[in-house]
Amino acid sequence: MSDSSEGPIEWVETDKFVMPVIPEKLGIDPRTLAVLHCVSFLELSGDNTVDPDWAVEALEHVAHYLLRLGNNDLAELKRDTAMIASWAESKQMPPHFIDLVRHFTDHCGFEPEE
Repeated sequence: MSDSSEGPIEWVETDKFVMPVIPEKLGIDPRTLAVLHCVSFLELSGDNTVDPDWAVEALEHVAHYLLRLGNNDLAELKRDTAMIASWAESKQMPPHFIDLVRHFTDHCGFEPEE
């Protein structure tokens, strides 16, 4: 039997991004949170964690499916992402995360609001 406490401890550097847990009290649709969790991991993690070519392909598919949303669902998604971006700003989350969430629907190919 080996003792895992023996020997040197090796530091493993990581460049992954994991979206913080968004409080339930914000009332965000759990499906939006699930999609944003995956998208932020793929988009914001470094090349050592996620192969960038495969990440782009997966993100393109996510956008493809989201473009099928009807007007009411799109309005809800925009409302949710705006609320998450505001919450993230108030918690001083990383700016690249805030930017991703704030412009999420634009990145998916929806027309930006004027």
